[in-house]
Amino acid sequence: MVNLDTLERMEVFKNLDDRRLSAVSECCAEMVFQRGEGIFKAGQEARHLWAVAEGRVNLHAEPASTLQESEVSETQVFGWPSLLHPRIYRFSAACAARSAKVVRIDSDCLQALFEKDPELGYRVMSRLLRVIGNRFDQLQEEVVKRRGQDMMNQW
Repeated sequence: MVNLDTLERMEVFKNLDDRRLSAVSECCAEMVFQRGEGIFKAGQEARHLWAVAEGRVNLHAEPASTLQESEVSETQVFGWPSLLHPRIYRFSAACAARSAKVVRIDSDCLQALFEKDPELGYRVMSRLLRVIGNRFDQLQEEVVKRRGQDMMNQW
C-alpha cells in the first residue's frame, strides 16, 4: 500500500477523494531503483502502470534511437500499455537518477476498481489520455525540430 499523499500528487490521480485514493493504494507498491537499473524491457508483457514518486526514469526504444527516448520525472506516469490491448511494453524503462522511488500499480487490480467504480475509471483514464496526448505532442515537436535541423545542415 502506498501513502495517499504520494498517490494524490500523481498526474493521473489528482483530485480523487480519499476513498478512491485508498482503493487505488491497495493496488500499489513502492519500489526503489538505482541509476541504470532496469524497471522493464520493451516487448515484455505489460502488467503494471508505473508512477515516479522521486527521481527520474528514462524510457527508450530498442534498438536505441535519440528520437525515441524520453525522461519521466516526479508525479509522471509511464507504462500505460498495461491498460491497453495487447498489453506489451513498447519501450524499456530504467532509473535515470542516482536512485528513483517508483509506484508500481497492478493493472488488473486497477481495472477491477474501474469496473466497480466507473466514475473512478473515467476520471483516471481521462487524465491518462491527456498525458498520452501531451507526450505525443512533445514527440511530434521533437521530430519536426530535428527534421528542420537536418534540412538546415544539408544547405
